[in-house]
Amino acid sequence: MYNMPQLEKHRINLHLLTPLHVGTGQDVDPFSYVIEDGRLHFIDLIKWIDAFQDKNKLNKMVESDNFAAVRTFIVKHVSAKDFSIASISIDCPKLLGMYKRAIDNQDPRNQVLISPMMRNEVNMDAYIPGSSIKGAIRTAIANRFVDVARVTSSDVRRSRGNPDYNEKIFGRINNDPMKWLKIPDVSFGSDATVIIEAKEHSLNPDKSLTPKGFYEVAKGLSQTRSSVIKSLSLSLAPFEMHRQKIDAAFIIESLYKFYVPKYQEEYRKFYGTENIQEMLEPVNQEINSMKTNEALIRIGHFSHVECVTLDKVRKPRTRRGRDSRPLPWGTTRTLANGLHPFGWVKIEFCDIKAETRIPPQSKSKGQNAVTDTTMSRRRKIISSSGAKPTVADIARLKEKFKTGKI
Repeated sequence: MYNMPQLEKHRINLHLLTPLHVGTGQDVDPFSYVIEDGRLHFIDLIKWIDAFQDKNKLNKMVESDNFAAVRTFIVKHVSAKDFSIASISIDCPKLLGMYKRAIDNQDPRNQVLISPMMRNEVNMDAYIPGSSIKGAIRTAIANRFVDVARVTSSDVRRSRGNPDYNEKIFGRINNDPMKWLKIPDVSFGSDATVIIEAKEHSLNPDKSLTPKGFYEVAKGLSQTRSSVIKSLSLSLAPFEMHRQKIDAAFIIESLYKFYVPKYQEEYRKFYGTENIQEMLEPVNQEINSMKTNEALIRIGHFSHVECVTLDKVRKPRTRRGRDSRPLPWGTTRTLANGLHPFGWVKIEFCDIKAETRIPPQSKSKGQNAVTDTTMSRRRKIISSSGAKPTVADIARLKEKFKTGKI
C-alpha cells in the first residue's frame, strides 16, 4: 500500500436509469404533511401554530387522544400555500384515494405512511448520501478478491473470534484502504423526486403484485423517458490491495463485471411482460451502449440480495416456511408502481477516454437485455408475413441487425 497516495479528482456523471430511494428509515410524521392538488407538502407546524388565531380551540384539539381527528383538523385548517416548506409530486392515484378517505372518515387505522428520501434540513432538498454510492462500489471491488482473499461463505456470517470477509479483503477497519475514495452527497431539486407505490413482483406468474408501501424516489430514465444526469466530483488516491492497484480504471471494470450480469439475469428472470419491457427499453439501450469509461451500479433500497452480497459465497438469511426450512431467496423483485426496478444507475468517468466496449459473452440465456427485446421484434416481423420463416429468412434478418438496418 502506498504511504503517501496522490489524490486524483475525477468528474463523474450519474445517469439515473430507474427510480432510486435512499431513505431515513422512518416514515413521514402524519401530522407534518398535507396533500393538495396531487402534491405532498411538508408543513411548518410551528409557524402554523403561531399563526392560528383561536388558541383555545387549537389547544383543545391537540390535547385530544383522537389521532385521526387531530390530523383532519390540521388538514382542514392548514393552507399549503402559506405553510409549505417543500413539496413532492405524487404519481400514485391509490395514495391520493387512501389519503382522502383517511381524512374524510377520520380513520385511525389508516395512517397513510410514506417513506421519504434523506433531506437537507436547511433547504429541504432530497439527496443521495455519498456513502451509499461508495458502499455499492465497495461491494463490486470486494467481489474481485473473493478468491485471492480466500473468502468463504462462513466469513459472510461473522463468528466470534474469526474475521469477516471485509477484514479478509480490506484489512482491519483502522487501515481500510477505501478511505482513499471520497464521494460527496448528490442533491436533487424540488421536481426531481416523486412518490410512488412499491409493489413486489414474483416469479410466480399466478401471484398478483404485493403492495410494499409508498416511497419518495429520485426519478430515472425509465419514468421520465429522457436523460436524468447528476454531476459530481470524485476524489481518489489510488491504493493497492492484494498486489493489485486500485485506480479509476479498476473501479470501472469492477462495477461493470459485477452489476451488468446482475441486471441481465434480473431482466431475463423477472421482466418478461411487455409493459415492463417497454419501460426498460431506454435503460437497455443505455446499458448495452456503455463505453469503456462507463459502468453500471445499483444504489439504495430494494437493490436486492444479488447486488449487495458477493458471488461464490452468497448465503443470505431468509425467514423460515411452515416446514421450518429457510425459504428460497431471489424469487421476487420490488418495482416502483409495479413497472420500474429500483436503483440502477450508469456511472460515467468524464475525464477518462471513452472507447467502444465489447460486451463479454455470457453463457446464460438472454445475456443481452436489448438483444432479447430486439429478437422479439424480429420474430414479430417474421410472423407478420403470415408465412413460416425459413433458415434463409432468419439469416437475412441477422445480417440486417448486424448492419443496423433493423
